[in-house]
Amino acid sequence: MAKSSTSNMSFLAHVGELRGHLVRSILVLIITSIAVAIYWDELVEYVIMAPLKSTFPTFDIFNQFGEFTGFGKIYTESFDISKDLTNLNPSGQITSQFFAVIVCGIILAIPYIIYELWRFVKPALKESERKYAAFTIFAVTFFFVLGVLFSYYMLLPLCTQFLFTYDPFGVGNTWTLPSYIDLFVQLLLSMGVMFLMPVFVYFLTSIGILTPKFLKEYRKHAFIVVLVIAAAITPNDVYSMVLVTIPLWLLYELSVLVSNSVYQKQLKSKSKDLVKN
Repeated sequence: MAKSSTSNMSFLAHVGELRGHLVRSILVLIITSIAVAIYWDELVEYVIMAPLKSTFPTFDIFNQFGEFTGFGKIYTESFDISKDLTNLNPSGQITSQFFAVIVCGIILAIPYIIYELWRFVKPALKESERKYAAFTIFAVTFFFVLGVLFSYYMLLPLCTQFLFTYDPFGVGNTWTLPSYIDLFVQLLLSMGVMFLMPVFVYFLTSIGILTPKFLKEYRKHAFIVVLVIAAAITPNDVYSMVLVTIPLWLLYELSVLVSNSVYQKQLKSKSKDLVKN
């Protein structure tokens, strides 16, 4: 009975500790979401709707690249897709605004949320593993933000422009505001999570689940998985799928290097222990 009571108390203690981390994370998320709501007008004009306009920096960069390579400007006509968005649902604008505020709040709060997650798992780690706390928090934040930025500056503007202007039947395209916000959120968050691949591989290799040999042997299978993931997180067109597949495959190759580095360090550590013994 004593052992059972101790076990139950230990479990309840962990639940209570986890609740504390979740409460603090939610409070920070509320604060960042309020900050986003305060600057809502600027957020809409300069962030959410900006990729829908021909003045967005990405289109200018592609035009400059086209002129540099001799193909000429790729995007020759000015456009503003945001003016063509409509709302067919009475509560569509309210839900879209709430959705956008929460997601932008999550992106801003990610570093602190990761910090709280690290504090929760820290007691279960070895002293040598705790030394890399700052690096871990930085790596997760860096790759997540990198994925969000890639999606925002590359995937989102190019995909929306292509899909909106693609008109093989000559009937024109009409988009609703909620559908665009859903696409905005889907692309940013999914790419942010997918860019964490090297971090996941690092930890899985550290605990012995993955090895660089496994990643290399199943490289062809991994490419199929990458294609499936790219198809799942992008709109239903080949153009978007290719744009996502390229960076995801590069991340996989980077993950192989990361896994190999961790594995070699583990082998060196084991060899040193054998020499000491």
